[in-house]
Amino acid sequence: MPDFGPFRIGFQGLRMSLDHVAAAPMGQTKVLESWRKRLRGRNFITCEDIDISAINRELAYVSILSCEDGGQFRFRLAGTGLQTVFGCEARGKTADQIDACRGGAMWAELATRSLLREMPVSGATRRADGSIHYWLRLPLSSSGIEADLVLCHDRYLPADAAVDPDRAAMWVDLSLRLDREFVPA
Repeated sequence: MPDFGPFRIGFQGLRMSLDHVAAAPMGQTKVLESWRKRLRGRNFITCEDIDISAINRELAYVSILSCEDGGQFRFRLAGTGLQTVFGCEARGKTADQIDACRGGAMWAELATRSLLREMPVSGATRRADGSIHYWLRLPLSSSGIEADLVLCHDRYLPADAAVDPDRAAMWVDLSLRLDREFVPA
């Protein structure tokens, strides 16, 4: 198991229930359900278990974090929908190197919690600008033996997203499209 630095002692032996945010965008629920379907008696899935076809509409908001010695997380993969919020390509960078991630518990403490407890962790955080960050952390394994990665789903939505997160997510999705003439039904 990787060295999680100060988090190893703080979280060992604690139990946690799944507290998925009831008002989370539907896409986040799809990612969680896809992960659950692939558990096969384990508390984590492997990279090969990820069902791309089940979450294809959410891939722009998916990232994979690896934990380095000392508990620092590095982006191994980051969807294109996160680049706007991050202001850069995140792949290869640590969470602390990206302003939007720096100091956010969901990028270090709660990712560590998901790994150590081998359980999903999710929530919503209101940001300083009023927007809402819906986040999900799922334990993932590169070897199939132990959880050593975190499968993340992050949606950064406008402040009014609390009223209808699915509608807000749709408009954010449309902003990523190359064919700007597309109008939803």
